[in-house]
Amino acid sequence: MNSMPPPFLSKHLNILSFALISAVFYLMAYYSVSGFLPTSIPVHHDDYTNYSSAAGGLALSWIRPLSTWLIFVFSSLGPDYLIWAVRIFTATYVFLCWKILIEVVQPRQYWITLVLFAAASLSTPIVAEYARYTGMVTHMMSGCLGLAAVYFLFKDDRETGDTWLYVSVTLLLLSTLAKEDFILFYVFSFTYVLVKSDKPLKKRIVTGLIGLGASLLMVAGAKFLAASSFLGASDAQSSYFIDTSVTGVANTVWRYLTGAGHPAMLVHGNIIAAAMVFSAVVALIVLLRDRKIPKTLYVVGAVLTLIAPYSVLPNHVNAYYELIWLPFIVGSVYVALAELLKTAMPAPLRACLASVLLAALAVPLYINDTPGRTSVAHWYDAVGSDNAKVLKQLEDNKVAINAAPSVCIYGANAFSPWYMHSGQYLETVMDLHTVWNIVMDKTDPLFAGIQQGAASSKGRVVVTDAPAAEASCLKLTIAGAQ
Repeated sequence: MNSMPPPFLSKHLNILSFALISAVFYLMAYYSVSGFLPTSIPVHHDDYTNYSSAAGGLALSWIRPLSTWLIFVFSSLGPDYLIWAVRIFTATYVFLCWKILIEVVQPRQYWITLVLFAAASLSTPIVAEYARYTGMVTHMMSGCLGLAAVYFLFKDDRETGDTWLYVSVTLLLLSTLAKEDFILFYVFSFTYVLVKSDKPLKKRIVTGLIGLGASLLMVAGAKFLAASSFLGASDAQSSYFIDTSVTGVANTVWRYLTGAGHPAMLVHGNIIAAAMVFSAVVALIVLLRDRKIPKTLYVVGAVLTLIAPYSVLPNHVNAYYELIWLPFIVGSVYVALAELLKTAMPAPLRACLASVLLAALAVPLYINDTPGRTSVAHWYDAVGSDNAKVLKQLEDNKVAINAAPSVCIYGANAFSPWYMHSGQYLETVMDLHTVWNIVMDKTDPLFAGIQQGAASSKGRVVVTDAPAAEASCLKLTIAGAQ
């Protein structure tokens, strides 16, 4: 008997499923690896920038206007709203991956499969970053919209009308306005749904092509009208240098599958790469056996289309992007075994073995990933704790700082509010108003980063090795400086 709940329970099922995934996310990112509760203390320079993005007002641009606007809105509400948005987007993203996977194959042991899926998807060492780093907001925001667009493609295929198709295309456009990375995944999924569909195609194809054309126009506008650096550069030294050669793309894909060179993901990467190879081989076997498109092939293809936008950027390989495609790799293992054994045994036994295989993936991942996850979480917690002390020191001296025409700062490091950041966070979030003289020798390795922040500060930050105003400025050696 299929253990999927009846339709009238679907709303409650979704709520409980999302709650379970959120609980697993919190367990993996905090409770299992950290003694700290969630905070909004900035760690990286772009955390400071994102938290203070409301300061400059909302500027219209071709470059990712929706995510820019939403970051502006969340930061206007306060730092806690922005970082909690990242956490909620992350749980939502994994939930939507699950929703798409159960459109492809409905697991008979729903809750067991969901727990194993969530544990395997969220045990990755880099999940700790998704709970602490605001830099994840753009691709998670776009990803939630892009995955929702694909989910409604499947939903539209089950309905007689076209309402969900229009919803799907609208979500694709919104996803593209947030970030450009989910168009290929949508095209691949749209093609799969149409090929498998018994529903009339003409109107759906036309509607889909209109949505795709509009999305590509948005990308072209960002590339050619706004000269977005995110969409590629010809300079081989640039982070966004594009290499579309077969060997270059294959090498970058393999780097991602094997952990992107992150020291905490070496064993994890080997397990994930093996899972991907297993699913790809099964997809080929089932294709040759059944002479029709396997469900496993769709899931494997989904992984590759999600990696594709990152696979052409060999200088911009970041391990944290793995969470974009990891849930589909995890899901592909379940789908692959269920489909491989379709002709060999009854459905209940086949479903049990598929769950066993998923457990055989989830348990080793959890065991092997916990030390790496702990390492990443502890690094963020340590830097966050140090930054909290610095910010508290500045808060404690707020009256004196605001009364002083300038403040001389000694001991600024690579995670301070002046490194590659204009100091706007101090003014916008902390209400500190002064000129910051960052005292640093020009031979210091951090000098260039501090200088970069100063250059964008409109005079708010000055970096020097011997400030002329040193005698009259308020002197502060920041917490933890030697």
